[in-house]
Amino acid sequence: MRTTLVFCLAFTQMALATAHAATQDPYTAVNAMRVAFSQIRSVTATERFSNGDVATVQYNLPDRFHITTAASQIILTGETEYDKRAAGRWTSSSHGAEHQALLAAAWQLGGPPSIDLHDLYTVEAQGTKTIGSTLVRGYLLHDTSGGNDETVWIGPDNLPVAARIVMSGQTIEIHYTNYNTSERVATPL
Repeated sequence: MRTTLVFCLAFTQMALATAHAATQDPYTAVNAMRVAFSQIRSVTATERFSNGDVATVQYNLPDRFHITTAASQIILTGETEYDKRAAGRWTSSSHGAEHQALLAAAWQLGGPPSIDLHDLYTVEAQGTKTIGSTLVRGYLLHDTSGGNDETVWIGPDNLPVAARIVMSGQTIEIHYTNYNTSERVATPL
């Protein structure tokens, strides 16, 4: 009896979430995600590139990134950057401002909430699916300037769970975890 009750509750919750996703305007849903993502304190993202590279990105509010790959690490705090090769020592780098601008542009899926989403993308609902144990809603964002396509899967808290960014010559699969619980990114020197 208890198993049947749990199953019925889970099925009802899934049906309600699916119905909500089907009725919500895609632009409204993606805007809600952009606002929620802009308010996080920290997150960890695992990025898998089509060339086989993998990067783990730890983010802390407002502009601290720790990027780890098999070959190197970068810590970026504002315009200050430190890098380290796999077996090397931390050194100061002059690329901080350039990398901060690139990260800021790529990090915020769908662009910053201060810019009207209609000016940046056409948005199409992609339905729902389960990632892990989380029911997510999917949206395809097609860059109106032709730069890239982003498919983002949004959880019930309006935060992205996964994304796929397709650019000319490169595809990036991103999985987000540890919202507001990540370790603090600190400078090594």
